[in-house]
Formats: sequence, C-alpha cells, structure tokens
Amino acid sequence: MSIIINMNNRRNTRRGIYVLLVVYSLLFTGRAIAQKRATAGAKPQVVVIASPYKNAILLRWAPVNEVLWNKANVNGYTIRRYKVLRNGVLQSQPEGVLLTKQPLHPLPLKDWEQVLKANEKYAAIEAQALYGESFQVEMPNNHTPGDIMSVYHRAQELRSRYSFALFSADQSFTVARAAALGFVDSTVNPGEKYLYQVSIAAGAAGPASDTGFVFTGYADYKPVPKPHDLRAENMQQSVLLSWNKNLYEHVFTAYLVERSDDEGKTFQNLTEAPVVNTEEKTGATGHQQKFFRIDTVKQLEHRYVYRIKGITPFGEISPPSDTAQVFVTAMLTVRPSITGATELDNNRISLQWHMPSSGVRVKAFYLERASAINKDFIKISQNALTAADSVFVDESPLPANYYRVKVVTMNGQTAYSLPHFVQLTDSTPPLAPAGLTGRISDKGVVQLSWTANKEKDLYAYRVFRANVAAAEFVQVTKEPLLKNSFTDTININTLTKYVYYKVVALDGHYNPSDFSTPLQLKRPDIIPPVPPVFTDLQARENGIFLQWQRSTSEDVVRHELLRSKDTTWELIHVFAVTDTINSYTDTSALPGVSYHYAVTAVDDSHLRSLSKTVSAARINMGTTARQPLYAAIDREHKRIVLRWPSTGAITKYWLYRAEQGKPYRLHSTLPGSGTAFADEALFINTIYRYKLKSFDQQQNSAMSEEVEVKY
Repeated sequence: MSIIINMNNRRNTRRGIYVLLVVYSLLFTGRAIAQKRATAGAKPQVVVIASPYKNAILLRWAPVNEVLWNKANVNGYTIRRYKVLRNGVLQSQPEGVLLTKQPLHPLPLKDWEQVLKANEKYAAIEAQALYGESFQVEMPNNHTPGDIMSVYHRAQELRSRYSFALFSADQSFTVARAAALGFVDSTVNPGEKYLYQVSIAAGAAGPASDTGFVFTGYADYKPVPKPHDLRAENMQQSVLLSWNKNLYEHVFTAYLVERSDDEGKTFQNLTEAPVVNTEEKTGATGHQQKFFRIDTVKQLEHRYVYRIKGITPFGEISPPSDTAQVFVTAMLTVRPSITGATELDNNRISLQWHMPSSGVRVKAFYLERASAINKDFIKISQNALTAADSVFVDESPLPANYYRVKVVTMNGQTAYSLPHFVQLTDSTPPLAPAGLTGRISDKGVVQLSWTANKEKDLYAYRVFRANVAAAEFVQVTKEPLLKNSFTDTININTLTKYVYYKVVALDGHYNPSDFSTPLQLKRPDIIPPVPPVFTDLQARENGIFLQWQRSTSEDVVRHELLRSKDTTWELIHVFAVTDTINSYTDTSALPGVSYHYAVTAVDDSHLRSLSKTVSAARINMGTTARQPLYAAIDREHKRIVLRWPSTGAITKYWLYRAEQGKPYRLHSTLPGSGTAFADEALFINTIYRYKLKSFDQQQNSAMSEEVEVKY
C-alpha cells in the first residue's frame, strides 16, 4: 500500500509522512478499537458513543467492518434524534427529529487540504485511507484464476484503509467529522435526554443491520478522568513504564507519554504519535491487565519523571496522571566470588573473595553463613567490609559451613556470591546411643526409640537388626535417620523367637559411634509348639502305664497329662519343663474301666498342642477264689498246652500272657465251657508266663495262679 497522499498531485510534508509511518506500524489498531466498543450479546452494525457537553452533544460512530465502512462512504449516514425524557418524565410519544437533511459523507478530496492546514496531522492519514490510489474491491468481469491473489491483496488493502481511518478519527474529532464519523448536536436543551439513531443511508445493507443507537443527555456529562497507577522501573539503560489498562479501556483509545529531565519542571512527549495497545486480548478474562512502554535513556545516575495523558475517541486529552519517578542507574551484572577457604588451628576458617569491576560503585560487603544449603543465611561480619577487605576470618565456625558474600551498591542493588562449603576436620565420633527400647505389635510392627545424643555436630542415626544375638547385624535404615526413633516391620510367622537391634550415631563428618547395647525383643508367638508323641502304653494290675516323647519346641514351659472316660477331659498331672520325667502310671484308674489319655505341650505364649489320643483299661485281677492252671510243652506240634478244671458256672475266660521281663497283656478270650488252650505263637528259648481270669454270671472274676513255662 502506498503511503504517499495524492492531493492535487502534491506530496505531504516530511512530518506528515513520518506520522503515517508510525501509524502504519499500528496496523488494524483503529479497527480493534471500534470492535471492542460493541456490546457483548448485541450485534449492531454501527457502533455509536456520545459525549455530552454544556451546550452540545458530540456523537462518534463506526461501522463494525471494512465492507460496511466502504459502502457507508458511498451512501452516507443519517442521524435521527428522539426525545425520551424531559425533566425526568418519560415521554409517551417520543418526538423524533432528523438531524441530517442530507446524508453525511466524508469531505471530498479537495477539501482535505484545508483540514491539513488547520494543523490536524491525522488528516493526512484519513485522506490517504479514503482517497489513496489503487482503491478497488470489485472483481473484474474478465478475471482469470490467476486474479484470485489480486483480489485477496485488494481485500487486505481495504482492511488496512478501514483500520487507518478509524484510528485517525479516534485521535482527532475534527478529522472524525471530516470523515463522516462524528457529529455535533447543538440543538439540545438542558433537562432532556435523547436516543440517537445513526444509520447507513438507503442503498446499504438495510435498517435492520446497519443502525446503531446511543442514549444520553446533559445530565450524563462527566469530565475526562486522568489515568491512574503509573509505575516506572529502572532497567539496564532504560525505564519500564506500566499503567492500568482495564480501568479506562472504555474511555481512552490512546495515550501520550511524557518525560521530564529536570525533576518535573517541564515535560516532553516521548513520541510524536500517541501510544496504543497492539496486543491481542489475553488471560482468563480476555483482557491484558497492564499497558507497558519502554523508554530508552542515555544518561545514567539521573532521575527521570514520567506522566501520561489519555486520548478519548472524541480527540479529548485528559489531565495528566500522577507522576512516577525513577533514578536510572547502571545495573549490577556481576557478583562476588569466594576464591579460597583455609582452616586455621582446626577451629577457625579464613575466607578470601574477589569482586569483578562493573562500573557500579560498591557500598559494602557482608559475610553470611548457614549450617545447610537449605537453611537461612545469617550475617557473621558484624561490621560492613570495604572493597579493600578481601579476607575474613570466622572465629567460631560450625562443623559444616556454607558461606556467601553479599555486596550492596551505592544505589541499593544487592548481589550474592555462590555458596562455598567448608567443613572442619573432625575425627572424634559421637557417643554410642543409649536407652534403646522398643515393642512389637501383633502384626509385626516394631517401634524403637532411644535417648537423643547431645553432640552439636550430630547428623543422623543408623539402625541395625539381627535374628540371632551372635550373628552379624544388618542395616535396616535406607537413609540417614534424623530423629531418635524408628519404625520397622518384621516377619512373625517364623520359628525364630527373638529379634535384636542396635543403633549407631553419625556426626557431620559421617564418623560412626560404637554400637548401642543390643536390644532383645520377643516376637509375637503365633505358632504352637510341636505336639508330644506317646511311645508306650501298658495296662497293669496297679494302674495304666503311659510313656511319651516330649515336645521338641524350645519355648515349651510345661507338659500336661489329660484323661477322659467320656467327653470331658481332666488334668491328672503337670510336668514342668525342668522335669526329666516323661512317663506316668495312672494308679487312680478303676480296674476294667476304659480311659482315653492325651499329653499337651504349653509354650511361654500359652499356645497349646495336643498329642494323639490313646486308650487303655487297668487289669482287674478278680475278686473270687483262684483256680488252678496247668501247662505242658507239646514239642511234636511246637506248642504249649494249657489246661484247667471245669467249674460249670463260668461264662468266659481271659488268658493273659507275658514274656520274661515284660508286663502281662491280654492274649486271648475263651468261652466258659472251655478247659484247654494251645498257644502256638511261640519263640524258642523263651520263658512264658500265663494267668487265666474267669468270669461268672454275676461278673465276679477270679485270677488263677501264675504258671511259667520255658519253651
């Protein structure tokens, strides 16, 4: 797009061209200003605003796009006014007046020179947008596919003209009126409020889409406010200016930024063109909160004073804002560095540092120290140090030290060196932790605690564990433990009865202490002991003999012998773990009565295990008179023949046999009519003893004399 104005073949002055170049850099700004005035939700095609004065009402409007703007320049605008309120009373029939006898059109090209002569510098931009060369939007009838890009560039040119036109009108109300974008209504009366209707004249898009309204009156007059919240911040040879953009976004379309180099006595504009915001809407609310401007200055160590003025769409300039002052200085771009650290006498540290030259005057240095990199640094140099003092001795250092140098300049800037770590030589370990205690829950959670060590250089603890006191202890803390307690988890479903713990203390140099006294903790017992096993059972005349193998579990504290003749068990004897006896003769058993026996092992956690049950009955030796029993060896048939006389009143016989050195056992049951028995289950060279027990009808019994045979 050409930026040279063709007015009667004359070129504008160099100053006008400069203004055009500045505004050209703000492409589409005027268009954005027009669009942002549209009310959200409504869709007017002509946006109208008003500014009441004491004797007139000023109107400003703008089509919402470049196509409507182009058509309106051809067809013109009509303005109609309706009287809605008079002295606060709503009119039942609003009186309508057509304020434009003829549609308003932009001034012809030849008349714009008079506007330029009135020192309206934006008139050149407006005239160029309206009447510049190569202004075509219609597609030729004989176009070819190659003409598509030509049409596109023409559309872009129209959008640029539209943006320039609206921007120029926003900067000067005189230019706005000349461009048919402004109007002054001087036929208004105090106490009345009007509804103004601005429409594109007939022949455009139609009244439903090309009309805008605004409601106002004298009572709505307000003076132009001054901008607020101007701030100035020192940067490297420049000043960052910022002010609140959203507060008066609906009031100002541009700003004048002024600077004073003489403490606020006189001010000059920083640029010939006003400052406008070219940023798109950003953020969650769709608006940029701050307006920013950078001013580059040449003189350092100097105070500058700034102020801003707002420009309304009617070309009004607001009162100046409150001033913002800033002292521009050279920025501190270097920092000190600690170049060395020397340990003196194992209890002092000498530090050396260096400050590069930066052109910024230094006021003082300070030495700071922290016990850890994430701890607060504390000043250890009581007095400020000068540039000549590049060495400092810390007379009371910590076991571990992080040092840094702080520099303060004459203008209040600060900078820090990188931290420098220094550790004193230390070969003395802490004392072994004491007072180790603990407990184990039923779920195997171990809670340990001990008395905290008092050493100043104490760093942490480590915890060790073993299942056997004489075994090697294994570390169970994965990281250094910073407190004097620890929670561990162990397996309780094991036969290992105890678990053992030790604790070691570490200082800042990782010197370990001796182990603490081992702590023995008993695991919760959930496994019952190994059950006892019966190894012998004999029914004797004097009772029932029982023998068993005791439980092999180490935590058994006693064995209990139980007896039952129905379903109820009774305790008949307790054997302590220290007893070596593992047999018992139940002399309280009644002869001929069958009993059940069991042995229970009980451990120190009161868990029990029961042996298998055995049964026996005490031998009843009889209550009637004894009868004879005879024995003979039949070697031919390899047997012993037993005989006895018949008494006639016997119902059955029980034959008992015993080998030498062994108790009697029931060998056979015989009918009461029998008088002989042949024993063939024999071993050679064995002595056998026999007894015969007889029963009558009343169950009275008698035991024969013993007979002994050597086979």
